[in-house]
Amino acid sequence: MISRVQLLLDEMYPAALADLLRERGHDVHAVSGSELAGSDDAAVLDAATAEHRCLVTENVRDFAVLTRHAGHAGVLFVHGRRWPRTPAGIPRLAAALHAAIAQGRMPGKDDIGWLS
Repeated sequence: MISRVQLLLDEMYPAALADLLRERGHDVHAVSGSELAGSDDAAVLDAATAEHRCLVTENVRDFAVLTRHAGHAGVLFVHGRRWPRTPAGIPRLAAALHAAIAQGRMPGKDDIGWLS
């Protein structure tokens, strides 16, 4: 089943995470390895917004400020200690993101949320 939620994974996440989510039928792009790699946070948020993609990031400090001043398609914050980007952690993170999407727990337009 293909989800209606579209995601953009911030640059801290490997393309392998996007691959795992796509294998589960989700529409996911990763900043890592794309033309957005190395872009500033505002450009990443703008790209996510233009494509109607919820941005997934650990960068709370910067994106919490940016989302106050601009409309966006949703931002999901991830706590890096709870969801580590290690070889063992990436499949767990993919499973948690899949569950959040399947259960309708993703932030929508101009909303922010936390992966639980």
